[in-house]
Amino acid sequence: MNYLTTRTYKPVNLVNEMDRMFNQLFDSAPVSASRSFPVDILENTDSYRIEAEIPGFTAEDVDVKVDDNLLIIEAIKPNLDTKDEAVKEEWRVRERSQGNRKRSFVLPDDVEKSKVHAEISDGILIVELKKKPETKPVSIKVKTK
Repeated sequence: MNYLTTRTYKPVNLVNEMDRMFNQLFDSAPVSASRSFPVDILENTDSYRIEAEIPGFTAEDVDVKVDDNLLIIEAIKPNLDTKDEAVKEEWRVRERSQGNRKRSFVLPDDVEKSKVHAEISDGILIVELKKKPETKPVSIKVKTK
């Protein structure tokens, strides 16, 4: 049973359970706050959309992949220590962190894994996850006899 596309009236306790199960589908793998990035997850009838805030990264710095039922987003921050050795410099303030940023998400069963699309613009990575056509709700027109 696909819990994300079921849209029927249920008793209150079942609705709470459904909400809990939905939230578990997008629970991320444990990562430290300093090595992560914030995301928003949206759903419509055709797809899910993950918007990740990763300022300073380019498309070449970001790797998005689907491995089994996991969506993995990894961003590699260029090393800030690459400087000309002939120039004497030392850090006075250093707040920008270096290293990899990684998040992973368990995909719902209704995601069509071959139709994942990702693009980055102005520090926002948008990953579009299309739903399988057979899992989308179908409207049946009621006719008068």
